[in-house]
Amino acid sequence: MRDGSGCFACGQENPIGLRLRFIAEGDGVRAEFTAGPQYQGYEGVLHGGIVAAALDDAMAQLFHLRGQESLTAKLEIRFRQEAPVGRPLVVSARLVGERMRLFTAEAVLALPDGTRLAEAKGTFIKGT
Repeated sequence: MRDGSGCFACGQENPIGLRLRFIAEGDGVRAEFTAGPQYQGYEGVLHGGIVAAALDDAMAQLFHLRGQESLTAKLEIRFRQEAPVGRPLVVSARLVGERMRLFTAEAVLALPDGTRLAEAKGTFIKGT
């Protein structure tokens, strides 16, 4: 398996990354993080590309935590509310389907109280 320590979203050795730490939770994964102002678009608002990166990585982690690589084939995001910088956020994902070398997943970015800020659906190709 290739080294992911420099990954922008979850790499713990990336000095400018989000450094998300995913844990298995039930049939899914979850990470809590607080994004600083260096990740904002408009003042106080987390940039949409950062939201996308967190959602994408959460879904990829469903297989990464099992020791298997995956590549994003399709990513669809529904932005519901502005995601704040400087406040705790929770990103989670769960597997929806699996067929041969493809799997589908769903992810959510939310506030700790469960308020949904963005949702994603993704299709992934299992790596070797």
